[in-house]
Amino acid sequence: MSTRFVRSRPDLPLLLITLGLIVIGVIMIISTSSVVGYTGYNDSYYFIKKHLLYLVMGTLTFTLGFKIPHTRYQKWAGRGVAICSILVILTMIPGIGVMAFGARRWINLGFFSFQPVETLKFFVITYTALVLSQKKEKIRSIQHGLLPFFGVVVIPILLTAKQPDLGNTVLMGVVIFALLFVAKSRLTHLFGLVAAGLGGVVGSIFLHPYQMQRIKTFLDPFADPLGKSYHIVQSFIAIGSGGFWGVGIGQSRLKYSYLPLQYSDFIFSIICEEGGWILAVTVILLLLFFFHRGMKIALKSHSLFSYYLAIGLALQIVLQSFINIAVAVGVFPTKGIPLAFISFGGTSLIMSMFTVGVMMNISTMTALPKENPRAG
Repeated sequence: MSTRFVRSRPDLPLLLITLGLIVIGVIMIISTSSVVGYTGYNDSYYFIKKHLLYLVMGTLTFTLGFKIPHTRYQKWAGRGVAICSILVILTMIPGIGVMAFGARRWINLGFFSFQPVETLKFFVITYTALVLSQKKEKIRSIQHGLLPFFGVVVIPILLTAKQPDLGNTVLMGVVIFALLFVAKSRLTHLFGLVAAGLGGVVGSIFLHPYQMQRIKTFLDPFADPLGKSYHIVQSFIAIGSGGFWGVGIGQSRLKYSYLPLQYSDFIFSIICEEGGWILAVTVILLLLFFFHRGMKIALKSHSLFSYYLAIGLALQIVLQSFINIAVAVGVFPTKGIPLAFISFGGTSLIMSMFTVGVMMNISTMTALPKENPRAG
């Protein structure tokens, strides 16, 4: 049950951090995509023009997220998960879903390719926050807590794995695990979930040869530097070329048809090459500050639902970004997850900006100190 609250000013630092990441993204997409735009579409500005259009759409979704009271999502959470799950199913139907990179993750709307999993992630987090806020200590029970909860969220997770989209499957699983941990679910239950999750990941890898190949490439990236390991080896070269100061914005050599997907999946590699250690650390610090502001918003929020929602949304943005960075530096196998606010991408950017709007809305409803639901 919500406590009384006072209206507060929106969290300006969160907005400034987001704008900083967006500006870096615009600069880097102008730099990284010009060559591909010219050779592929005879227009050096092809990708940045589309990216700016997505930013305009993202500004609209940010406004919606900020203006709509976040408490309404308590009523929409279950239906949102159901509708988004149906949309994920549609991506698997030939003629509706778009096949790319060995997976069906997009629905072609003509002017725009929509990726349902991006909206699905929001509603899965919202539904998780709702359940945790309602069940409270009952979440420590398998029969009355975890079982009914997982009876719902396992469906969208399995559908996402079926696309297949192992990266976002793992991302949703980790965010859910983190929220359950924050809600003080039993550690024995959490360890069981980890074991089940790892089993699912291993099963997916064995069922999908391209995922197995990514694991092999990850374990030995120099085994086939001109073939299956080409992406990651070129990423290493880009990162190593930047040094401390970088070669200069716009001066990347790897973007000239050497490093694939340099404007999306591997944009962090070009950030390291052109901006060096300085720009790379700046991006990482901005992401850490983003999570810090998310936690501040959560701790001041007026209800348990708001608390869990703010943590989940902040964690999702930051975790997916660090997965992207980890792939670029060779810590994780290739996942195809974008760097939030920086990578070129439509649905991801639009939903990330919507997420910030929702977090800003949460920040405007602050609990009275003596009535904070987490006090004591």
